[in-house]
Amino acid sequence: MFCHKKAIVTGGSRGIGYAIAKALANEGCTVVITGRNLKTLEKAAAGIGGKVFPMVWDASEIGVANEKLREAAEILEGLDIVVNNAGIFAQRSEWEKESLLATTVEEWESVMRTNTSALFFTMQAAVNYMRLHEIRGNILNVTSVAGYEPVYGAYGASKAAASGLTRGWGRMFANEGITINGIAPGPVATEMNHWHEGDPMEHARIPYGRFATIDEIAKLAMYLLSDDAKMICGETVVFDGGYAIR
Repeated sequence: MFCHKKAIVTGGSRGIGYAIAKALANEGCTVVITGRNLKTLEKAAAGIGGKVFPMVWDASEIGVANEKLREAAEILEGLDIVVNNAGIFAQRSEWEKESLLATTVEEWESVMRTNTSALFFTMQAAVNYMRLHEIRGNILNVTSVAGYEPVYGAYGASKAAASGLTRGWGRMFANEGITINGIAPGPVATEMNHWHEGDPMEHARIPYGRFATIDEIAKLAMYLLSDDAKMICGETVVFDGGYAIR
């Protein structure tokens, strides 16, 4: 099903992006993983194995999205799949009043630029490329369960916007054979969530009782990117063990 397909995974050097890139490569895809640090990307590509190519692409530099996507497509010699995974946390807690009230314009704009604007313009570049080359491709946006909770600050706002864009763009381009969906993970066992190898998996606030794993997220991603999921359109699947249910 995935053999010979060409995929870009932004933020693919670690965590969820790494796991999705590895799952794609294991199924025979040629994959470009992107990020800011070439050495980190090269190490990740070597760890994944298969036909995986590192490429420096800072997602927050939204003005070069078209150029970078075309560069990646040239490396791949085509393009079928784009996974928008690159993202950052807010510098301050969004759940503490004083921290929220101290948020600066620069902090707000940094998060929104990477988590929302970059996603928008990467989708734009991908759809333009797919339309030009008559590709019935897939775009998958990795957002967050924070977008489904009350929004306090930039992170929650950026992820709520990302899910809204996924819904809108999914509807807009479905009739051209371009499938756009998303995944909204809850707490996942990654360094981004301050979890490190060997730490306990238990999580008291998750009804299911533990963190999700990056491999579990990757399995869901592979389904949403498969032909079996073609009738799923504009949906962002919450994957959180009941974390956001109140």
